[in-house]
Order: sequence, then structure tokens, then C-alpha cells
Amino acid sequence: MVKEVFILLLVNVFFYLIFTFFSNFRNKYFCTVCASVFSTWLLFLILNYFGYFTNKIILAILIGASASGVFNLLKEKLGLFKFPFILTLFYFGYFLLTREIDFYNVAILIFLWLVFLILFFVYKKQNFKYFLKILDCCKNW
Repeated sequence: MVKEVFILLLVNVFFYLIFTFFSNFRNKYFCTVCASVFSTWLLFLILNYFGYFTNKIILAILIGASASGVFNLLKEKLGLFKFPFILTLFYFGYFLLTREIDFYNVAILIFLWLVFLILFFVYKKQNFKYFLKILDCCKNW
């Protein structure tokens, strides 16, 4: 287990150095930490699918870090939809690790998205202050 984590850390450092080197030649900025973490978990997820890497705990941590990074990158644009978006990202990470689609989890996510869509349209059309008070916690999350 310690050996797996050590190899994973070395690979992450390798990806970080590669992305840092190449980021100097690009005009557009991208997060080299995000790119190295994403590349690391993607590589080890593929190795996991073929049975060469078995530590799903460290994969879950790295996938969760990427999900949080995507959320933080987009949270200003998401507005009201922050809560269903982050839950969708976490479920997608869970799906990547288990490769199982659970009907109940997908149904909850679809229901949650529908509720937030309805609230979004109600809020936009009629400007209910009551709904605003309920949703303030999610809006400023």
C-alpha cells in the first residue's frame, strides 16, 4: 500500500513538472496542479480497470479533488445550481470507481435538477421573496 502511494506521488510530481514546463510555452493559462492531479487519477483509474492498481481510496481522494476543483472553477457561473452540480460531480466520481449505475441515485439527481430548474423559472418569472429566502443558503454556498 505504501509502495502504491509512493508511485502515485512520483507520477503526480512527474505530471506536474511536465505540465509546468509546457505551460510556459502556451499563451493561455491552465492550472498545472489540476492538470497533474487529473492526469494522475485518470492514468491510475485506467490501470485499475485492467487490474494493475487496486487502491481505490487514493483514487477517490484524487477524483474528489478534481470534482471540487471543477466546482470551484464554475461556482460563480452556476448560481442556484451549485448544489445539484456538486452532487452530480460526486456521483460521477463514484460511477468512475464502481462502474455501476444505480437507478435510485440517478433518479434523485434527476429529481433534484428538476426541482432546481422549476425554482429557477419560478424565481425568474415571478420573483418570489419566499423562495429567495429558502434558496439563499444554496445561492451563497
